[in-house]
Amino acid sequence: MTPEEILQIFIERHRLVSPLDPEADETIILSMYSTVDDWRDACDLLPWHGLAKALDDEFEMNATDEEWRSVLKPSYKRTLQDVCNFIGKKSKKGAIEPVKLFGKECLSAAVFKALKNNLSQRNIDTNDIAPSSEISPYIEKYLGEIITETTFLSKGKKVFDSFKPKLKKRGFWNYINIFDNDRYTYPTGGVKTFRDLTLKIVEAKTSE
Repeated sequence: MTPEEILQIFIERHRLVSPLDPEADETIILSMYSTVDDWRDACDLLPWHGLAKALDDEFEMNATDEEWRSVLKPSYKRTLQDVCNFIGKKSKKGAIEPVKLFGKECLSAAVFKALKNNLSQRNIDTNDIAPSSEISPYIEKYLGEIITETTFLSKGKKVFDSFKPKLKKRGFWNYINIFDNDRYTYPTGGVKTFRDLTLKIVEAKTSE
């Protein structure tokens, strides 16, 4: 994966997540010249050590704390170019290759398999996920994980339009009950099932 593709992943995550996080700043435009401080403000990111661990796990890098510190600090000076170049050099996460079905190569089968595998690695029970499974229940429970894996597989190409939350229940109490974990649903546009999601990712990948 190139540094430019990695940057696009971060940009797309910012586009999707920042409107949902009151601590994030959706007005910031990320680029290779953005500092780590800019990136943190844009996306409400963890301090450097937590961020390093999350990135290291996601991109399968096995980098040391010292290496990450040199890339992420000082945060007012280090840039996304430093981060993306480092990930591009160290990442061991392999590209998706089409699998053979009935003697023909099938990219959609490979993407679906990779999506399930990646979600499973994030401790999500994927045993009941089939191509025809509705995606909404998983979005409601695992929005962050699905955004992370979808943007990775699509290399930051647009798959979802947005996630504008809607209250699932009407009434004043439901409006003010911010502690209800089952409070919101997230409309997904034309992406209704995991088959739809898979095909959108394939479309994004084949448009490279």
